Amino acid sequence: MSTKDRVNILMVDDQPAKLLSYEAILGELDENLVKATSGREALEYLLKMDVAVVLMDVSMPEIDGFELASMIRQHPRFHRTAIIFVSAVHLTDLDRLKGYERGAVDYISVPVIPELLRAKVSVFAELHRKAQQLWKLNRELEVRVADRTQELEHKAEALELLNAQLNRKNEQLDAILQTAPDIIFSSQGDGFRDYMSDRFFEFTGSEPNVANGHGWMDYVHPEDREATDGRWKLCMSSGEHYEAEYRMRGRHGEYRWFRARAIPIRDHEGTIVRWYGTCSDIQDSKLLEQSIRENAATLEKVVEERTEALRQLSSRLMRMQDEERRRIARELHDSTGQKLAALQMNMSMVKSTIPTPPPEFDEIFSECASLARSVSEELRTLSYLLHPPLLDECGLNMAIDLYVSGINQRHGLHVQVEMPQALCRLSEEAELAIFRVVQASLTNVHLHSGATEAKVMVHQNLDGVVVAIVDEGQGIPDGVLDHSSRTRTIGIGITGMRERVEQLGGRFEIESNRNGTRVKATIPSRHFRTVTSMQ
Repeated sequence: MSTKDRVNILMVDDQPAKLLSYEAILGELDENLVKATSGREALEYLLKMDVAVVLMDVSMPEIDGFELASMIRQHPRFHRTAIIFVSAVHLTDLDRLKGYERGAVDYISVPVIPELLRAKVSVFAELHRKAQQLWKLNRELEVRVADRTQELEHKAEALELLNAQLNRKNEQLDAILQTAPDIIFSSQGDGFRDYMSDRFFEFTGSEPNVANGHGWMDYVHPEDREATDGRWKLCMSSGEHYEAEYRMRGRHGEYRWFRARAIPIRDHEGTIVRWYGTCSDIQDSKLLEQSIRENAATLEKVVEERTEALRQLSSRLMRMQDEERRRIARELHDSTGQKLAALQMNMSMVKSTIPTPPPEFDEIFSECASLARSVSEELRTLSYLLHPPLLDECGLNMAIDLYVSGINQRHGLHVQVEMPQALCRLSEEAELAIFRVVQASLTNVHLHSGATEAKVMVHQNLDGVVVAIVDEGQGIPDGVLDHSSRTRTIGIGITGMRERVEQLGGRFEIESNRNGTRVKATIPSRHFRTVTSMQ
């Protein structure tokens, strides 16, 4: 085989597009490029031909890259075949180590740098070509050793030339190592660092060898030094993979964030003999993370301010609504109600002034009187629903008892009340909130639950007042209760009840299932007007 003979380069990937890209990159090498779309097809090619380099993807169906590499290495013919992994997914140090354990000579991540890939494949292709030459020469020497002893000198020269070429290829590999963007380092098994790539000295501006041993630690930020050194020593003793983030000083005194990773290499007895690692510049990502945290904090503050403003606005609107209800209720009760009473009195006076009214007069008069009484009753009911006057004058006991009595009469719903007679008076806002909770809950029971009975329970203690409304109806449908703040299907007044109670610093709870619903509101004791007569 002459130095100009082409060698076979097998490219294995289940994606045809990637194979085309590899073919375009490696076309300049002027070698025989063979494409395989699966591990099985690759094995068929390997059995049929001599392959110098296998360039394969890690993630493939049926037989993945790691399994295929193991199968290749198990065959005696392929012990020296160069295997290069290319992966866009398996990029951890463990993945790389796994690849090297399967016999890979290199592990390249995506996106692939065409020049770098071409250089690496060229090196191993040339190594294979020279190895084949060497093998053929040795075979010829064994056959011709008896009658071609004079050619030994020429063969030795050829071998020396081959070694020189191998050295040049090794130098090329060193160049690739030195031009890597990350800092590459290695340490002895005890953590003593014995190699740093040129990237470290370019960044720090330090002299060669000053970073050996533990000298590299002098360039770590003083605030990060203790944690970094502690983490490194912990990994030395435990043998776990090393990873740390710290700031490192540059040649002009500036500090930048770096992320260091290293993995241990063990001998056959499991003893760590070497550490290999990289140190990557993560300054830009750190600044981005800091910016995101600051923006998130600012946004959270703005949201809290807006939420508090909305809460205050809601409270103000609710107070204005209550005041407007109180005003309308008073006008209906005091003005319109009195006018209706006066109208009834006038009608009675009119009837008494007519000595002998016609028969149809009595019928019309009775109908008008009945309508006036009905309107008067409806006005009193409407006024009470808008704002019960007894709530301000007599407190919750009278207001709740009277409202429940009206519910029982108007709707046929049997409601029981359990409430202490000596219930402490609360602030106007607290008493109104409790009354609205009872009012809205019983309205929901009547409209939605299908229940015929309900119970209102009011209790007080040193911590506050607890009101609970319980029914044995059909309950709230599944999924509705979790979205009560955004839907009306749960019934009327739920959001208003919750807001009223929470604005007073209380707690509002709803429990519901197919056996009924329980609404519970707790008002803290700071809303007591007096603490006397408490039970």
